[in-house]
Amino acid sequence: MIKQICTVALIGRPNVGKSTILNNILDFNLAIVTNQAQTTRDQIRGIYNDEKYQIIFVDTPGIHKAEYLISEKLNEKSYSALQEVDLVLFVCPADQEIGKGDQYIIKRINDLNIQNKIAVISKIDLIDDRSELNKKAKKLKEIGFKRILGVGNNLKQTYSDLIEEIKPFCYESEALYEEDQYGDITLRFMAKEIIREAAIENLYEEIPHSIAVEINEFIEPDEDAFPYKIDATIYVKKESQKAIVIGKSGSMIKKISVLSRQKMINTFQHKVNLVIKVKVDDNWVNNEQKIKKLGY
Repeated sequence: MIKQICTVALIGRPNVGKSTILNNILDFNLAIVTNQAQTTRDQIRGIYNDEKYQIIFVDTPGIHKAEYLISEKLNEKSYSALQEVDLVLFVCPADQEIGKGDQYIIKRINDLNIQNKIAVISKIDLIDDRSELNKKAKKLKEIGFKRILGVGNNLKQTYSDLIEEIKPFCYESEALYEEDQYGDITLRFMAKEIIREAAIENLYEEIPHSIAVEINEFIEPDEDAFPYKIDATIYVKKESQKAIVIGKSGSMIKKISVLSRQKMINTFQHKVNLVIKVKVDDNWVNNEQKIKKLGY
């Protein structure tokens, strides 16, 4: 099928709303979203389709100061997307100043002489004073953006406006994905992310962002009567963190398991048997082999 095609990268600091933008455009929770920074660890492709257009969005990890090897790897994933797409959306939130982290990313975009770029001010629903938004837009124009849009949660028209702004960058080509495909991720990957999301949401005050999840076994049912069988491991850096993740009498890991299983059932539209273990790996964030093994 011939369509108008465009590949678009969502770039910005951690926790600026890139994944929320993707999920709102697709009207589907493809990427996990939490209040914690550095939630996204992979390039996730989400596919928007209408009668004439197919727009492939590449959600990237938030670019941040690298303290560990895992951080360097995540930043590399984000920067690599800049030269692999037709259009870059630089995302910065309405409720924060344009700081050094933003300016560093913008400099990288400008150094690569990327002309196809749009600045997207996210979370505009959090700002009542429109003059503040105008100031931010003016600053973004001063640092090289000709096109600037705002989007906000529950402001559906803003996402429709963003799609319309992207369409002039599209070109005629054979469609890359099927009409009914939301993304390029597998159910196995979704299971991993669902567990990580549940862990982050319930442990963000106690555990730093050093949790990783590995799917050890993922068996799809060969008949409707049988459930998915999923065996997973949550990795932490310290024994004390393991105790927190397990919780008193296993209460926390039970809570994470129940929440994860229920979301998988809703997402997969099928019964799920889920077993989650917790292990300590004190240096996984700096070990290249282990980082690769965990899929990063």
